[in-house]
Formats: sequence, C-alpha cells, structure tokens
Amino acid sequence: MLLPKRVTTMLVAKAKPALNRAHNVVFENLKTSSLTPMLVAKAKPALSLAHKLVPTALQNQLVLQGMKRLAKEFLENGEMDFMAGKVARLHIKDMDISFFFTLQDESNSPSQDKKLIILASLPQPPEPNVTFSATLEAFVLLASQKVDPDTLFFNRSLQISGDTELGLEIKNLIDQFDIQLLHKPVGQVLNLWSQQLLENQHA
Repeated sequence: MLLPKRVTTMLVAKAKPALNRAHNVVFENLKTSSLTPMLVAKAKPALSLAHKLVPTALQNQLVLQGMKRLAKEFLENGEMDFMAGKVARLHIKDMDISFFFTLQDESNSPSQDKKLIILASLPQPPEPNVTFSATLEAFVLLASQKVDPDTLFFNRSLQISGDTELGLEIKNLIDQFDIQLLHKPVGQVLNLWSQQLLENQHA
C-alpha cells in the first residue's frame, strides 16, 4: 500500500538526521580504521569494473554534476566564456578513461545561459583543444586540493598538451574551485582517499 505523499515526506524528514549521523559515524570510523589502506588499494580496480558496467551516459552525468557545482559561480559571472567552442579532455591515463568538456554557446546567448557539458566520446571521440592527463591518484589529489595543480604539473604527475594557453587558463580556474561545494559524501571520500595516498607516499 502506498503512503500519502505528506506522510512519506514527513518520514523522510524524520529519517534524514539519523541517516546523516550514521553516515558521519561511518566516516569517522574509517579515518582510524585499518581497512582504509585496503579500500584505497581496491579503489582503482573497483572503478575500472564500474566503468565497464555503468552506462557511459550515466558516468558522464555524475562527473558533470560535480563539475557544475564547482563551476557554477564562474559560469554565472562569465569567467568561463573562454571555454566556448573549445574542448578540454580529462584523461585518466592508467585507466584509459577520458571525459570531454566544453561550454555550450548557442546563438550568442548571454553568459548565464551557457552550459558546461560533456561530449559523447562514441562512436568517435571529439578532437580536444587541450588535454589534461594524469593517473587516477594524481586526479584524486588534485580534486581534493591536497596538492595544487602547479605542484602536480612541475613534478610531471599532471601533463598538459595541446593549447597550453587554454590549459593554463583552465588550471588557474581549478585553483579557485571551492571543494566545499561538492556533496558532503563526495568531499569526505576525496579527503579520506587523498589523505591515505599522501600517507602512502611518505611511508
């Protein structure tokens, strides 16, 4: 039997605090758990399997939602207009996974109407103007802001090829992203994952 919408809404509202508390407890325990190194070690094989099983359109949508949250202010202020008509490729080289980003600019619409999109890579991948290439671990450190793009670039963990001027503009934009804008679970996973990677490097 279906519950009335009002009752369902009330139950969800009452359950949310308890779910949030449970979520926080899990992550607090993981911070001190001996399972964390194992989970990090298994992350790449798990993501490789997910990449094979999950439809590409859904993968693109998940990645795009995170990027839109980070870029929202810059899109609204027109600070990403330099991306209009340009294609930036994000290449996770040790997994051979690529995402192609561009700024959709239709009929000279105003900045706030421009949309950040991911282009389909099948059947034929688009030709990128600039490519950011790094390992999964390097991208995790970059996304978590535990290591800045310049450091990754100068130690060759991050390679930029193609239109280097466009690449530097994008890199400078990434420097300004506020990771707190990501959904809390995503931010916590990135923080936990990157912290373990840094500990592994110094072990």
